[in-house]
Amino acid sequence: MKLLKYTYRTLILVALLVTFGSCEEEGSSLSRAVLASASSLNFEGTSSAPQTITVYADADWVTEVPEWITVTPATGTGVMDVTISVTDNLRGGALDNPRKAVVVFKGETLDSRAEVLVMQAGDKYRDVKDYTMQEFVALPNETVVSVPNVTVMAVTSNGFIISDNQNVHNAYVLSSTSVNVGDVVSIMGDRLSNTQGLAILQADDVEINSTGGTVTYPEAEDITDKVGSFTANSRKYIAVSGIMNGSNVSVAGTNFTVSITDAPSSLNLEALNGHRVVLMGYFDGLAAPVIKIMFAEIIDNGIAKDIYFFEDFEWLDPWSVAGGAGQTVETDNLSATSPQLPTPKVDGVSALDALLAKGYAFLRVTPTTTNATECIYLQQNYLKFGKTGFQAGIILPRLTTEVPSSANPVIAFDWCPMRQGSGVIDPVNLIVIVKNGSDEVTFTVPVAGFENGRRLEWIRAEVPLTGVTLNEETVITIRQTNWQLKTANRYFLDNIEISSIIN
Repeated sequence: MKLLKYTYRTLILVALLVTFGSCEEEGSSLSRAVLASASSLNFEGTSSAPQTITVYADADWVTEVPEWITVTPATGTGVMDVTISVTDNLRGGALDNPRKAVVVFKGETLDSRAEVLVMQAGDKYRDVKDYTMQEFVALPNETVVSVPNVTVMAVTSNGFIISDNQNVHNAYVLSSTSVNVGDVVSIMGDRLSNTQGLAILQADDVEINSTGGTVTYPEAEDITDKVGSFTANSRKYIAVSGIMNGSNVSVAGTNFTVSITDAPSSLNLEALNGHRVVLMGYFDGLAAPVIKIMFAEIIDNGIAKDIYFFEDFEWLDPWSVAGGAGQTVETDNLSATSPQLPTPKVDGVSALDALLAKGYAFLRVTPTTTNATECIYLQQNYLKFGKTGFQAGIILPRLTTEVPSSANPVIAFDWCPMRQGSGVIDPVNLIVIVKNGSDEVTFTVPVAGFENGRRLEWIRAEVPLTGVTLNEETVITIRQTNWQLKTANRYFLDNIEISSIIN
């Protein structure tokens, strides 16, 4: 073990010297490169044992230390172990609030700094203040709060929406406590926000003060005609009219959809597939072309179309979380994390296994083989196909019912070509292949038409499946025409639907 530790230290020191060269400059003996073996440490509130870390440097280093933390030694030269200890976190003989501070090991320049975050436990709710909803939504993140006597307005699978008596200020509560609409609750927790700054209360404790109350929702702002431009900086109560597809509402004349965040299974949204609906709820952010909403009310205006197949891949979210999957299209981030389908696992089952269990199959080719290694990736929550020299496609699960010959079925999906680091858009052309026995019909998908350098965004493709039989034996494939090539022809795919409009 000593030999391994010595070798590790030597390798880091060599890397420092190669990176920065000699640190010996006239008038200074401080290091030009400093690293620490840990970025954070946690201590108990009282009687906490000291902890040891290693400082790596190529010359002298010094420290900056808060008064309640002790570093021994406080200065040194080269690679050394140091001990970090803390005083008891007490005030008036009782535990004080949790505290944290940064210990800095520094050399000669601003770049030669290693920071270690030191956190010490305490009484989180000592001196906690009661806040009104109006006060709560205006607080900075990480404020510890008590929010008493607020009303539950909507319930999701991971929490619930609360509002004040005036239905003006709203927040989302992350909590596993079971509550119902109309309950009056008091909550203790932390003020957080989502990526768009909308208020979140991460609850440690939820006390139900009363149950069985009725709620009156405010007048909803109808965003149907401005769904492509709508945004808000608060959890407004909004409404949208469209056609229900899975947990989404599609709005005619736009590629935007309104997606229900964390829809509880009790909503039984599958029963509304293909129905014209008016959906009402609380705005939960925007990730173009998707507006997120937390469900409160829904009006069913009857069937608009027969849906024979629908897939939005939202059920893949546990695997997306496990794999740290990003969203390349929504963020236009070419470096967004994209784990291969076999990599993320939930309860020992990979994302690929889960897709195969649902009846999907996949094509993977190179210029020399039709049975290539993995080149399909998971995003949150959709799929990415191909890499340079590899192309890929998807075969949909078999339909569970026969499409009537009198119907006019259409396959629709969202897709987007990938952009290369140079700005060049991958020249992807997609096709849909419908096969019944030995009969095979190919349908061409309209080209993207993206100019090089263009920001990535979803394209809604709608392809009439004219003159083909669609039943439980039909095999439907989506793939590129760019097949078995050495080039990059990558694309993203989401929200696949086979349906026919009811006149």
